[in-house]
Amino acid sequence: TETFDDAFKWMKIIDEFEEKHFALKAEYRVIGELMNKLRVAEGKEKFLLQVKLNRALRMAEARDAFDPNDPANYGIIEREDDGGSVDREEDREKEEDKETKESEEKIGLFEFDNLKQKDNKYMERMNEIDKKLEEKLAVLDYTFGRKGKLLEEEIRDLAEERNALIEQKRQPLYRKGFDVRLVDVNRTCKVTKGGQVIKYTAMLACGNYNGVIGFAKAKAPTVPLALQKAYEKCFQNLHYVERHEDHTIAHAIQTSYKKTKVYLWPAPTQSGMKAGKTVELILNLAGYRNVKSKVVGSRNPHNTVKALFKALNAIETPKDVQEKFGRTVVESYLL
Repeated sequence: TETFDDAFKWMKIIDEFEEKHFALKAEYRVIGELMNKLRVAEGKEKFLLQVKLNRALRMAEARDAFDPNDPANYGIIEREDDGGSVDREEDREKEEDKETKESEEKIGLFEFDNLKQKDNKYMERMNEIDKKLEEKLAVLDYTFGRKGKLLEEEIRDLAEERNALIEQKRQPLYRKGFDVRLVDVNRTCKVTKGGQVIKYTAMLACGNYNGVIGFAKAKAPTVPLALQKAYEKCFQNLHYVERHEDHTIAHAIQTSYKKTKVYLWPAPTQSGMKAGKTVELILNLAGYRNVKSKVVGSRNPHNTVKALFKALNAIETPKDVQEKFGRTVVESYLL
């Protein structure tokens, strides 16, 4: 060649030709290394090397026999120089994304408006997995070798999926439109023969700011676990309370629970909430905006919450009075 560019061009062509026709592939290099080790090996190591060598030879033969134009012929094995492995990984990732989306839809990882709806979704999926597990375990008794190992892996994956479902079922349920607030957390310590037993009691209140409220308390050795238990119970103890003109209560009321007395009075618009911390929190969750309140006696938040719920459930609306006495209620300004 006359110039360096021509020389570089021809050297590149020669290198590509050598790589294509003379260079050994990765599987043949592995076979050569195994054969060199086999000459020196003895005993158990020699047997293991023979097994590996036989497997490598079978793989090399399968790769050589692979025909890209005939997918039925060794369709699982693809040549790396054709970029098959990269495409295969991308396809696998896409399939995994699809499977995760399908599993999420099956499991029901979205907002629920009904407790039974969520439980039914989980139970259906768990029953499907249980049936598959029974079938595969029955087949496993009669399969050995490579097929048996593959079956064991499938069974393990199904068991992990089932465990994940159980964990998802235990997670607290999110209700659309509801808000949850912490009322009180209390720590108790019981001295026993074996030592101190510490427990935490958590109380939560939930509401949708539209007349539906609930509360629950739960005990656990740790605070997060107690909160989770109370969260789950919270939506199982819901109460519907009537709001007069969508902002206050219909009439004044007084209730008591143990040593706690709660007084509630209706207030005109724009007057706001005049109540203690616990009472104001629950009234806001229920959707009340103008109420006056007073707590007399014990200020224990547990007793206060129960007395307040008792009062809200005992309030009678004009409709209730009409049904009770069979009379028509007329506003005073109409008389």
